[in-house]
Amino acid sequence: MKNINVNELQNQISKILREVEAGEVFQVSRYSRPIAYLLPSDKYQSAVSGEGCKKCVEDLRKIAKDIKR
Repeated sequence: MKNINVNELQNQISKILREVEAGEVFQVSRYSRPIAYLLPSDKYQSAVSGEGCKKCVEDLRKIAKDIKR
């Protein structure tokens, strides 16, 4: 993940959006405080749908079964 400030985003929006399209994630900060994240559409969809969480839960269930044995 790359960190940028609001001024960098304003000055380089086209370049940054090309990088986002290529898969890069950006944390946007104002006065050194994170205020937003820019990420590719597919990563956003995966995050809000909980796909990553579902996989983690499945993995934890498998580990729990192995521990019980």
